[in-house]
Amino acid sequence: MKKKITALLAGIFAMGISSFAQAPTVTFTGTPLPVCAGSKVTFTPTSTNAPTSWTWYFPGGSPSYVYTTVSTTPVVTYSWPGVYNAVCVVKNGTLPNDSDVMVNYVNVDALPKARVMPPSGGICDTGVINSVIVYGSVADTVQFFFIDTTAGNHYTWLPTTGLSCSTCANPKAYPHITTVYTVTVTGADGCTISLTDTVRVGSTNVTALITGRDSICAGSLDTLIASGGTSNPNTTYHWSNGKTTSSIVVNPLFTTTYNCTIVFGTNGCSSFTNYTVNVYPVPHFTIESPDSICFPGTAIITTSPPTGNPYEYIWFGPNSAPDTTDIYTVKPAVTTSYTLVTINQGCRYDSVVKIKVNRPPAVVFTGATNLCQYSSTTICAFGGDQYHWSTGASTSCINVTGYASITYTVEVWSGACFADTTFTIIVDTMPNVKFKGDTSLCKGDSTTIYVVPGYNYTYLWNTGSTVDSVVVGSLKNGGSPLIGNETFYLTVTKGACSKDSEQITVKVYPKPKPVIYPLDTTVCEYDPVTLTAEGTFGEGYYTWTPKNSGLNHYLYYGDTDRNVALPKVTTIYTVKVCTWGCCKDTSATVNIVPNVQGAKVCCDTTVGGGTPVQLTATFTPGPYFVEGWSPATGLSCSTCPDPTATVSSTTTYVVTFADLNGCIIQDSVTIDILNCNVFIPNVFSPNDDGVNDKLYVRSLCMKTMNFAVYDRFGNKVFETLDQNIPWDGTFHGKKVSIGTYMWYLTALLDDGTHISKSGNVTVVR
Repeated sequence: MKKKITALLAGIFAMGISSFAQAPTVTFTGTPLPVCAGSKVTFTPTSTNAPTSWTWYFPGGSPSYVYTTVSTTPVVTYSWPGVYNAVCVVKNGTLPNDSDVMVNYVNVDALPKARVMPPSGGICDTGVINSVIVYGSVADTVQFFFIDTTAGNHYTWLPTTGLSCSTCANPKAYPHITTVYTVTVTGADGCTISLTDTVRVGSTNVTALITGRDSICAGSLDTLIASGGTSNPNTTYHWSNGKTTSSIVVNPLFTTTYNCTIVFGTNGCSSFTNYTVNVYPVPHFTIESPDSICFPGTAIITTSPPTGNPYEYIWFGPNSAPDTTDIYTVKPAVTTSYTLVTINQGCRYDSVVKIKVNRPPAVVFTGATNLCQYSSTTICAFGGDQYHWSTGASTSCINVTGYASITYTVEVWSGACFADTTFTIIVDTMPNVKFKGDTSLCKGDSTTIYVVPGYNYTYLWNTGSTVDSVVVGSLKNGGSPLIGNETFYLTVTKGACSKDSEQITVKVYPKPKPVIYPLDTTVCEYDPVTLTAEGTFGEGYYTWTPKNSGLNHYLYYGDTDRNVALPKVTTIYTVKVCTWGCCKDTSATVNIVPNVQGAKVCCDTTVGGGTPVQLTATFTPGPYFVEGWSPATGLSCSTCPDPTATVSSTTTYVVTFADLNGCIIQDSVTIDILNCNVFIPNVFSPNDDGVNDKLYVRSLCMKTMNFAVYDRFGNKVFETLDQNIPWDGTFHGKKVSIGTYMWYLTALLDDGTHISKSGNVTVVR
């Protein structure tokens, strides 16, 4: 601290020297000097050139700081011996300020150190010479002892009567009456203190006794109890440490002898004794530990006791059980303090080891993330002072050429810590432009021309449209139909690549005039009906709806001019007739007279292979019955209404119901054999383009799940318990950086199976 103060004041002097001639000159005096500890010094300023403010600094004094705007004489008390600086800084409105430093200016001498023992004494035995009682005989004296005397002290005792010596440190006193003795102790530097002691003359003896523990560990407490007086309330106790109670609590650091004088009652009789407390030292050992580690890392703390000392060790750390080895291994995640308790022969010592945990550098990347194939760019990593790329480069930036999408790894060092991270460049190939859609348009109709969409494609048509399709026909020119050919082309962009398409022409054709025979008809339930369509101009094709798609009605043959309908309920059948890509539809109704009611089969289910499943076919008794099940494989009975099915692969059973007239109706039930899959994509693009914007967990057989995503620093950026809640690529409301993230999944499947999976997903934009 003294060097810092000197440097500061030297700077102040330099400013003063560089100022112009009107800067103040600082001078002051202090009296008296030197002084003894506890004395006052008056400082008188004698500065010139009209100062307007004075700032005083008195380190070690009281007060230590004084600021005034008028000339005053600060008075400072110095309570402790030493050599102190006194500093005065003055201002008069000029720059720089002038200041003065008087090094070692105030010398404070120490007071003598002395304590007279006993603090009060007594003469209780009487001497008899020639049949005359003589107080203070040689057999009955009080010996004064000085404790902690300072070398070079001089002593003067008053009064001198009854003393063996008035100028020595330890005279004997034998007054014939109670006497108060005063000793003045003068140090080599002239500083003095005065002490008093009373020697009482009485007629009763006491015997002093001290009890307590005679052995303790350094730093421990011991209670010493003095006894030997009576119950007289005027009995007093005077210990060598200044205490006046019958018992004292001591905390010696080394073996120490404690003295006590017991003064009995008012007659002044006293007894002096001492007691030695042996102090055993605390264990001495060394601890070797790293000051800091990089996260995640391991720190090994070792202890080395002196030879021949079998120490016991107990380590305590946060969130861990105590460890009793002399080599302690820890893996702190944050800066952590660990406590070591060392025990040697019953004495213990507590130590604290603090290990700072440094974090790896936060790496920031710059550079293009998309390249067109065979083009080049420069990518850079920032955040450290050393770089080691997977390419072998050791610079912050590297040049790359886009032959194929690739992820570059770089090890970034900052001091002793490093971080491994990656930078992915997506290399795009030229888009493949392929048109789809009807290029033959009927008069008065519209059509949509589109290109096969590709990942990360963008579009610009010659019409100005920016989607992957354009609508032409009756929507053009204010609703007017397209009556002539029209040509379209567009530019397709994929990432950093762009390509112009070839042209496509839309042609216009007349519409056909379709007819269905019979137009409308009525049949019994399950009876077939032949439907015939006409209306094409030469070559053409037919499309019938509804088709066999699991509905309650269907057609047999397909897209021909003739078809057979077998509906279960009254159904309107529509045929679309097309010639040269120009289509028009018409409809006919097949009305059904129901002849079978109330029959059904139960139930579709999903089970593991080999699991028995109860099937049931229910119906209204009387009009019809169960004719049979097909296939019969795996059934306990093929003609009963409630067989048991046991299969190892997915099977559909068809049950046939027949009425009294021989009409039949069929229904089916499917047993799916569980083959559970869980799918998680390895890439998605949360760029709000409507394509692959969210990350879902997909499964048809998952009861419960826990799905979490972490970034490369181990931060949890997303978590869900519902597979219908996806990750949208944000963390705390902000879009995450592109790159690779780790996911973890635990789930319970429908069959009771528990699964645990992990993997990576790449975020691109």
